[in-house]
Amino acid sequence: MPHSVQAEKAVLSVLLQHPDLWDDRHDLSSDWFYAVTNRALYAAMEQQVMAGKSVELISLNQHLLDSGLSDLTGGISYLSDVYTYQPTDTHFAAHLAILREKLACRMVIAAGNDMVKRAYQAPDAAELLDCTSAPITAIHDTITGSRPALDAKALARVWFEEYEKLARGDKLPIGIETDIAEIDQALRGLQLGHMGVISARSSGGKSTLATQIMCGVASPETPALYLPLEGTIQAAYARCIIQLSRLPALAITSPIEYAEINGRQSITVAEKNKIGQTLKQMIAGGFHFDCPGNRKIQTVLSAIRRAHRKHRIKVAFVDYVQLIHGERSTSKEQEIMSISNALQELGAELGIFICVMSQENLDGDTKHAKAIEEDSDWTLSIRQNHDKKSDGYKEHIDILITKDRHNGKGGERLPLVLDRQYVRFITNNAKPAEIKRRSADF
Repeated sequence: MPHSVQAEKAVLSVLLQHPDLWDDRHDLSSDWFYAVTNRALYAAMEQQVMAGKSVELISLNQHLLDSGLSDLTGGISYLSDVYTYQPTDTHFAAHLAILREKLACRMVIAAGNDMVKRAYQAPDAAELLDCTSAPITAIHDTITGSRPALDAKALARVWFEEYEKLARGDKLPIGIETDIAEIDQALRGLQLGHMGVISARSSGGKSTLATQIMCGVASPETPALYLPLEGTIQAAYARCIIQLSRLPALAITSPIEYAEINGRQSITVAEKNKIGQTLKQMIAGGFHFDCPGNRKIQTVLSAIRRAHRKHRIKVAFVDYVQLIHGERSTSKEQEIMSISNALQELGAELGIFICVMSQENLDGDTKHAKAIEEDSDWTLSIRQNHDKKSDGYKEHIDILITKDRHNGKGGERLPLVLDRQYVRFITNNAKPAEIKRRSADF
């Protein structure tokens, strides 16, 4: 039967040496392995991962011994051979593709043999269609990595179950609330499986708005992940402390200076207690941060998958898209397009909301990233006054909903401006006519 022992050993070797790549194995299962020893070894490794245990060499060998599987999987000598077989993970995706293709070939042979057998039994037309179309569809799904679609009954059942939750009041029509009233009212919260984009010019407040939304959504029931690709985890963490504590930013970033400005030698006991309470809230409240080892799209996707597996995150923030390196393309636009598609597909696959930060160019469009606007369910553009001759140069004007696929709010302006002292967006108290005039100046 078609198979590749070399590719099977290479995949197992990489998974042993790089446990983080378990999140990149997609729909890989023991069926992909033809060699009995390799199939049994992968099944044992997967069992360890699903149990939340390590798959490194020593602990895995002990698991095989305790489970009576050591002889079936070749013992410690074969396990050691597999471990050292593939020195790098450079070709992991290519080796997975080989296993997928060989599996599809075996499925074709099995389906063909079954079709021949069934044809000799003189089936009726309906049986003939069933015995030919079903395996062909399964083979197509294996080659393309597709998932079988729900049939009409299953789709109706899933829909009605969700409707009953709404009717009983067990589920609100709004998604995950951000604790920013204007955004929740306009966009109906964050919907799982969707993707949103926050765009602005450089230093325009993208990261500030993102962490403010994170502070609003993160909880033990709704864990959230923040991936800073430009700044540090410490900077993002400090920004969350400022926003949650509602203390002035200077009290967190430079407490001695803050105290001296207020005529004191140090911050007060009340302020220290508030910081302590905020830290406790963040520890218990579903806040997760990760800084990927590099900016490759596969590394970013792996970080999100890993956080979803370990912490069951429901929201992920990626800051920001132009820093990610995708597949080699003829232009930056095509590269961003592939990155955008990958992030959108991952959100739909895991059933989480993904919020992506994007830089804007001088014209106010997403930089090299028109495709990400097309892929997004909504896009928020943070608008500032960029007239250098104006007294209000770089002052924030509002947040424009440039796209809203589901609620019809595209084109609306949210009266939110940046309060630099407290590092958070607040409601602009200016009169509507004043906001309109400033928007016209912009």
